[in-house]
Amino acid sequence: CSGAAVADAAAGKAKFDGACADCHEVADYAGKSAADLTKSIKEHMGKGKHKKLTLTDAEVASLAAYLSTAK
Repeated sequence: CSGAAVADAAAGKAKFDGACADCHEVADYAGKSAADLTKSIKEHMGKGKHKKLTLTDAEVASLAAYLSTAK
């Protein structure tokens, strides 16, 4: 089963609200695919201002699912 199949957009929203919303806006990710978002999140995790950010593969998939469908 693919990561997209187990992604939970509601869990992704909760993660975004708790870990990302202070610095990022949902609208910044409008029009991006879940695959592109997954890649971007994994590239930024643990680097720069995201140094302390650690997410499981399921959390990344859920976050990407939420952002790819949010308006």
